[in-house]
Amino acid sequence: MLAATADLAHAEYDLLVFWVQLLALVVGARTLGWVMVQLGLPRVIGELGAGVILGPSLFGHYFPEQFEWFLPAGAEQAAALLTVSWIGVALLLVLAGFETDLGLIAKLGRPAVLVALGSMLVPAGAGSVVGWLIPEEFLGPEATRSTFLLFVALAVSVSALAVVAKILSDLGLMRRDFGQITVAVGMANDVLGWVLLGVLTSVVAAGGVSASDILISVGGLLLFLVLALTAGQWLVDRWLRRTRRNSDTLGAAVTVAVVTMLGFGVVTEGLGVEAVVGAFVAGVVL
Repeated sequence: MLAATADLAHAEYDLLVFWVQLLALVVGARTLGWVMVQLGLPRVIGELGAGVILGPSLFGHYFPEQFEWFLPAGAEQAAALLTVSWIGVALLLVLAGFETDLGLIAKLGRPAVLVALGSMLVPAGAGSVVGWLIPEEFLGPEATRSTFLLFVALAVSVSALAVVAKILSDLGLMRRDFGQITVAVGMANDVLGWVLLGVLTSVVAAGGVSASDILISVGGLLLFLVLALTAGQWLVDRWLRRTRRNSDTLGAAVTVAVVTMLGFGVVTEGLGVEAVVGAFVAGVVL
């Protein structure tokens, strides 16, 4: 009985900490976002700044005891906050998908391809140089110079699609040619980067990766994109039309959007690519 009571009290305490975390993050992000808007800058800069201030770099460094209470080291607290953050990022990418015009991107094919190549090759080249010049003590006991170099090159060449989409949205550039190319390139960059990272991780961890594994991952992703933009588009459109006929509430349409987002996210996560890429594709389909 006492053990059950103690477990319940501990769970309620963890829930209190979780609510405090959400409150601090939302208030901090909205406040600093508002400040950035007043300065003529994208809101997302302030929102990211709030995370830096409340994280280990500032709050944790200068107030370690309070930070330990605010962000305890337990896996349960980290998982709860991480889950909410991923859901938020996925919803943001759904909205970015809403604004994406595939027809316009197709018309801008050559510039889009050139930008996509440049956005990966230039940072990857610079990252390779940095990875080569970094002193040996930063490599770790089991890392080799070549694998470390490749990891650095990939790390700096993969874009943050969610941040890119938020900046374009804040600046009102999402529907312009520049915004459409940027989002399309960001998605291609993310997909390719995560596939390559998965291959590299497998090589380092297992000492190698089979060509069949790569073909399954890449082929599965391409098959998903084709099916999502053809049969998936048709099914979701029919589902939405039926939902509108049978219910005039916003909640029914939101349910369709959320289920589509979660389903597509499960597929891309299962293929070794971020779930938010699936959320972006869901937004395009919706």
